[in-house]
Amino acid sequence: MEKQSYYFSHDSNARNDVKIIKLRRQLGLEGYGLYWCLIEMLRDAPENKLPIDAIDDIAFSLNISKEKIETVINNYGLFTVDQCNFFSQRLIRSMEQYKEIKLKLSEGGKKGMIARYKKDTTKTKPEVVL
Repeated sequence: MEKQSYYFSHDSNARNDVKIIKLRRQLGLEGYGLYWCLIEMLRDAPENKLPIDAIDDIAFSLNISKEKIETVINNYGLFTVDQCNFFSQRLIRSMEQYKEIKLKLSEGGKKGMIARYKKDTTKTKPEVVL
């Protein structure tokens, strides 16, 4: 079975963010690890959001108490909670930037291929849909 892994930006100095320092001071590295597990789960979720009512299942999957998860989600300003979901504004911004860069690179590649085939008339032009 093929393992898929998806990219997201992770700042190398995230541990020094004031909110993260408070989290680490109160919950230690367990809380910090839990934070990153939640971020990874959000990265894989549709629209980078998870339903609040999934916290019991998340707790089970991570073998950690529901209360600790709720503490990390609600007490440090690291996540936004609406009526149905929780999410990370930081992750959503990061994913939007990633998608924009990926789209620009794709468009540039297509333009480059078209330019390359225009210069070399001996090559057969592939059909390109823009």
